[in-house]
Amino acid sequence: MARRIVLGGAVLAGAGAALEENWGILIEDGVLVALGPNEDLLSRAGGAEVTDAGDLVLCPGFVNAHEHAYGRLAHGIPLVGEPPRGFDRFLADFWWPRVEDRLDGAMIGAATALACVDMIRSGFTTFCDVLEAPFSEAGILDLEAAVVERAGVRAVLCLEASERHGTEVGRRALDENERFARARRSDGRIRGMQCLHTSFTCSESFVLAAKESATRAGCGLHLHLSESTYEPEECLRRHGERPVFWYDRLGLWDEAVLASQGVALTDEEIERLAERRVRMAHMPLSNCEVGGGIAPVPRMIDRGLSPGLGTDGYINDPFEVMRGAFLLHKGARADAAVMPARTVFAMATAWGATSVGWPEVGVLESGRAADVIGIDAATDTPLTRGNVLDQLVLFRGRGDVRLSIVAGRDVMRDGVVQTMDEVEVRGGARREAQRLWRGESRG
Repeated sequence: MARRIVLGGAVLAGAGAALEENWGILIEDGVLVALGPNEDLLSRAGGAEVTDAGDLVLCPGFVNAHEHAYGRLAHGIPLVGEPPRGFDRFLADFWWPRVEDRLDGAMIGAATALACVDMIRSGFTTFCDVLEAPFSEAGILDLEAAVVERAGVRAVLCLEASERHGTEVGRRALDENERFARARRSDGRIRGMQCLHTSFTCSESFVLAAKESATRAGCGLHLHLSESTYEPEECLRRHGERPVFWYDRLGLWDEAVLASQGVALTDEEIERLAERRVRMAHMPLSNCEVGGGIAPVPRMIDRGLSPGLGTDGYINDPFEVMRGAFLLHKGARADAAVMPARTVFAMATAWGATSVGWPEVGVLESGRAADVIGIDAATDTPLTRGNVLDQLVLFRGRGDVRLSIVAGRDVMRDGVVQTMDEVEVRGGARREAQRLWRGESRG
């Protein structure tokens, strides 16, 4: 039995926990078995490996509740002509033809490797990735999974399915998700999920097929929901209902569904999502980048929803995303009391874990997975029980993450990624980005 003690400068077990100074953790076979004073843990050491992290605050690894790893290859991609105006034009005139429809296995593998390196360095230990590549080769999720396995992090992987290139192409994506989810049922670190795009790229029969597939596979189902006003307007035009109520009539909503974005939602839609116990993921920064708006997250929380935080493949730093969630809603609501640091930290950890269907992570507690990060405790002003969440959410950054442990294994130590060659990964991603930008499409 592998036993390990990590002696911390302090432990913050979760958003609702007190900061415990001079505490550490005891890990056995990838599971947390004890948290407590360092001296008490040392008395139980026996033959355990001991790691000195006395200059770090140990806390749960962050969860990226909505990621597009492939999107990293598009960072800085040049526009041709005038910038697209409106969310629908952004997709139809730019993102779909210039990025998603050109992706091949080499590009996807390189982007996934870069995403894993970035997430390890910034403190993400779990992520939910939505691959949007309708012409990718069969078994593409296995390719992604092989990269994730090498990186040593946790992931929920899915291939987005839609009918924008026809029902046959969409059905292949549904089949790929079901096959992968079934194959990974007993996997300890990688799981699958069924995935739809939106109500404006999927017919009623296609939505029902996706739901049936997820039920057969015993997995969750993900979809984008009202990322801007375009989807509600289009759904009203096509179906006479807003998206939440259209999906509700089809019987889609339940606690196995993860809906990302949720920007253009009415109070009535939020109430229905809460009634159905739908899981949510919030992307405060990317929603602004595409001009979608600011999601009504405080109202979601008031009604009992617990959204996780995601990067959307855009700004891939959990600290920046947390600060975005902390600040944007205060400005939008003109209320400094909304979205306190405690709530935002919960969104980045425990709430995110629940949203992606991995409740075993997100909190440091006996019996849970040993997914732990160590953040530099050398804040410029004193770090106390009363201010620890503000200090971490507002005044720390990805460069302050020095240690990352997933299932008891170091994936980063002393700020150095242990599982992947970072120089090689970044070089490979640059080469594949150049292929994408040149339009070297599949085949």
